[in-house]
Amino acid sequence: LSFSHTSTMDDSSSSPPNLLTLILDVTTFTWSHRDLARKAKDKALAAKKKSSAGPATLNDVITSVLALGAAFSCLNRDNVLVVIAATEEEVSVIYPRKGGEGNMGEVVMGGGNSGECGERVDTGLLNDYVRLGVAELVNRAAERAEKRAQAEKQSSLNTEITSNNNAQSTTTRKKGAAVASALSLALCTINRFMVASHAGVSALANTSLFQRKDDEGILALMGGGGGSGSSNQTSQNSKGILAPRALIIQASPDRTSDYNALMNCAFAANKSEIVIDGCFIPTGMKNDEKTSPFLQQMVDQTKGTYLSVPSGAAQVGGALSEVLMSVFLPPPSIRPEMNLPKLHNVDFRARCFETGESIDVAHICNQCLSIFKERPKEVCLTCRAKVRKKSKSGSNATKKIKLK
Repeated sequence: LSFSHTSTMDDSSSSPPNLLTLILDVTTFTWSHRDLARKAKDKALAAKKKSSAGPATLNDVITSVLALGAAFSCLNRDNVLVVIAATEEEVSVIYPRKGGEGNMGEVVMGGGNSGECGERVDTGLLNDYVRLGVAELVNRAAERAEKRAQAEKQSSLNTEITSNNNAQSTTTRKKGAAVASALSLALCTINRFMVASHAGVSALANTSLFQRKDDEGILALMGGGGGSGSSNQTSQNSKGILAPRALIIQASPDRTSDYNALMNCAFAANKSEIVIDGCFIPTGMKNDEKTSPFLQQMVDQTKGTYLSVPSGAAQVGGALSEVLMSVFLPPPSIRPEMNLPKLHNVDFRARCFETGESIDVAHICNQCLSIFKERPKEVCLTCRAKVRKKSKSGSNATKKIKLK
């Protein structure tokens, strides 16, 4: 009997390592609300001698993320993992940790070993840095909330100041996680790795256009006949360049004012062939969001995988770890051969940036293209541009536009 052991080893060695940028929603309000709901449910189930049925707490999600990171590092010893945490007002890279052992500079440059890009995932440092980074972000968010509450108490002594502060707080304070900022940071981090692994030139650029023959002129460069995006990805993989992708684990409702920024990030990721996966963890309560339309649109744009984790036992214990590893651990190259969740009904309807409602006819700001159900009175709530008053003749009046 003869076995093709050598060819199998060649195929496995030719598969490129992956760069996974994981974005974790650690919004304080969201997780404190879920923690209260979990305690109430567990108390009711304990009286009936039944086990917990969710929803998942922040500690459950962190444990599952650490398990996913450990499994990801086992797929290929050259795989690179970056973890980014996002609260309401702050975004930070929590692994690798800045200034600590295995910091970003060492990970990007491979610790200075023969100039190789990417350092192996240290599961011990991963556990310590992720838990420490999340704790620091949550503490800083709690301190900001406390200072804000104290400032509002002091300003309440004057009724006029109180009315002004309330008007400002409704426009400047944002609910939900800063996913748009986290995704922008993730794309910048991915580009940093790509540049370091490609001798100082961004590996996301299509360099095949510059490798033309003598009989090809400038028209070949302008026409883009040097190859498609798939051939560019194939050439990158053949050279062993990191295959980048991003995973967003979100528990907060969508922040409507970040829609433009999120779509810009999705278009940039799609052009650079970066796959964005999305995982939404609902509470299962009646009035809470059950899915994320913005996350669905980004995943559909970049041909990723989306999953809204089922409520109940699927979020408790090791079940959440199994769900994450079963759906998001496989690299995009082998996903067509697997039976993974697919997006069939994506809600592409526009949403009002003020109320978050899905609308068919809207007022659109000509400065930032923000969408509103009702015409803003004085300024655009997104870019603060002044809204022109309607003239008597109606020539300067804004017109509603039907959104298709």
